[in-house]
Amino acid sequence: MLEFVRRNRIIVTSGLLLLLSLLLVSSSARSRRRGDPLAAVLLEAMHPLQVAASDIAAAGAAVWRRYADLVGVRAENESLRRRLQQLEEQSGRLAELAETNQRLNELLGFRSILEGQTHAAQVSGRNPGTLFQSLTIDKGEHDGIRKGFAVLSPQGAIGQVIATSPHSARVLLLTDHNSGVDAVVQRSRARGIVAGALADGCVMKYVERGEDVEVGDRVTTSGLDGIFPKGILIGEITKVSRNHRGLLQVAEIRPSAPLDRLEEVLVVEPGARLPEPSADGP
Repeated sequence: MLEFVRRNRIIVTSGLLLLLSLLLVSSSARSRRRGDPLAAVLLEAMHPLQVAASDIAAAGAAVWRRYADLVGVRAENESLRRRLQQLEEQSGRLAELAETNQRLNELLGFRSILEGQTHAAQVSGRNPGTLFQSLTIDKGEHDGIRKGFAVLSPQGAIGQVIATSPHSARVLLLTDHNSGVDAVVQRSRARGIVAGALADGCVMKYVERGEDVEVGDRVTTSGLDGIFPKGILIGEITKVSRNHRGLLQVAEIRPSAPLDRLEEVLVVEPGARLPEPSADGP
């Protein structure tokens, strides 16, 4: 018997409290009719228990409400986290679209000022090596691209097409040591050949020693090689080397076009040119 009570003490205690409560209620009802003194004693004895039970019930309800609120807040936080992630992804896509739109607008603006046949293309590959500086574009023979066409960007010259396939073409960059572009110093009109250097960048070779060439001068295409239109910017001179005994000088050039970050280019057919500046211009 004692073992049964010990194992079920909670149920037994609850039952006793419930029984006492019923007795209290019953006694209270009789007391109102007969003035029973035992009912008054029971009522006084049960009052703290009723208060405690009421407080426990209120505390339990409060805990349950807080738990429900916590579950709701957690679900809301998860929903907000997913929404924030979606907004960040959407913002990234919009920023990428804005950058692409700006580049395409610049390319179309540059294309609009060239007189001649041109083809817009996207860079689809890049030679990872350092000895052979080239990239691949997504336009080929089916698009009218041929070997020897010049490749430009709004920032300046890039290179020329050296190989084609039906749907792609390989472009040799200015910075490759096998490249060669007939060029002039924009300020003094000194002539030379721009080719790739062994390190990054280009050099302007075969410039006569007496020619006026200075650091900061801009170098442009001369148009005499029949490939590049005249007046396309190649880059800026960063260093001039003059051999004491030689007849020539060499200028190092920093290309104006971002050759390592190109995404869209303009392929130009022979005969294309920039419009001549107007004599009535500013």
